[in-house]
Amino acid sequence: MLLDLFKKDSVIYTAYDQFELIISAILLIAISIIIVYTTGLVLITLVGDLHDGLHFAEQGALKDTFGLILGLLILIEFNHSIALAMRRRTGILEVRVVILIAIIVIARKIILLDYANTGLSTLVSLGGLALTLGILNWLLANIEHRRTPSAPTE
Repeated sequence: MLLDLFKKDSVIYTAYDQFELIISAILLIAISIIIVYTTGLVLITLVGDLHDGLHFAEQGALKDTFGLILGLLILIEFNHSIALAMRRRTGILEVRVVILIAIIVIARKIILLDYANTGLSTLVSLGGLALTLGILNWLLANIEHRRTPSAPTE
């Protein structure tokens, strides 16, 4: 039967598992290179901002620097999730990790938003998206909590 080809002990499943591991390693290396590049960019920007003195205290300069740092943290979290999936051999990414990264991205957007020039519809949309992702994360955490067997009470 066709489904027998994809069982865990079959050659096709093992080949696909190796293929997935190779692609994950390539992604891990590529994102690591981007992280190193972005870290250099953050350091250069930070040194330039500190060299400018009072200009660094302006809201725009702070937002730009902080945005770069938050972007770097998002890249690190994404890379960490790929490395963790490779170590556990659980597939490329878990849904909950993707949702957590999306929450971080939305939080970055909300933090860096220029509220003076942003319309109410954008604010409501971002708030609704953040609320929805938060509820989804809570639901997934609740499902994981129910799946794990609780310790017997004595």
